[in-house]
Amino acid sequence: MGNGYDIAKNNPTFRKIEVSSLMFSEYRCMEEKSIFTAWSHLNYFIYVLEGKKKWRTLQHSYMAHANEVLFVKKGANIIHKFFDSDFCAMVIFIPDTYIKDFISQKPEIGSNIKHNIESDSVIPLKLDRTLNTYFASMLEYFFNEEKPSKYLMEIKFQELLVNILSLSSNPEIGSHFKQVAQNLKPSIKNIMEANFIYNLSLDEFARLTHRSLSTFNRDFYTIYKTSPGKWLAKKRVLHAKKILESTQQKIYEVAFDCGFESPAHFTRVFKNENGITPLKFQKAQLSV
Repeated sequence: MGNGYDIAKNNPTFRKIEVSSLMFSEYRCMEEKSIFTAWSHLNYFIYVLEGKKKWRTLQHSYMAHANEVLFVKKGANIIHKFFDSDFCAMVIFIPDTYIKDFISQKPEIGSNIKHNIESDSVIPLKLDRTLNTYFASMLEYFFNEEKPSKYLMEIKFQELLVNILSLSSNPEIGSHFKQVAQNLKPSIKNIMEANFIYNLSLDEFARLTHRSLSTFNRDFYTIYKTSPGKWLAKKRVLHAKKILESTQQKIYEVAFDCGFESPAHFTRVFKNENGITPLKFQKAQLSV
């Protein structure tokens, strides 16, 4: 499973500008599969320049076309690629620490934003003329021969945040930023509940929570009183049962959608938990 930030940073063919803890990058999808899983340990804004893509979360699906923007929280998503046109986008990676610092230094911005609005791991943004102009202007910096000053790029990014937080049409992202600013450390519980269906390694889960693997395992046990591996297996099987009870999805599709390494691995774990194979379970449920 690819880490979007690492791919953008290490691909020499992608234009990029790094400022402080931010990274502005162009992105062209080079994935050959039509459906794949991708993750990032940093949040990111993605402004689609050409083509379209669909981000699938635990709860919903979000299609993004040219001139549309998504804010994607750190974590994983199932991505649907379409081959009728090339996909190209501008991506801005932003860590939680930057969000915290920005909100704490400028408390007057978005002071009326509610902090208790629930939001999915992908938040579509509604653009007004100002934001459309902003993204169009940012593209110029990628193609100029002379690199812009880092100070200018950071000011430009803060302009984006001010514009977004000042708009009443995007309450979910403002509320999310407020919640991030109030948390001292990323919540293990929130991250695990949002990402258990993806086949992330324990090292990758630890990176998402900004912890070493040993600290992650210790903090996880404090919360759940079990190991991450055992918790993930049970959680994924329970999710798979819900899918099998109500759909005729193929077993390999359910295995992928629930974060198992392979259909064989899924069948083995499911049978260990339930004493029956997923296929037999599905047939029994659908015949009722």
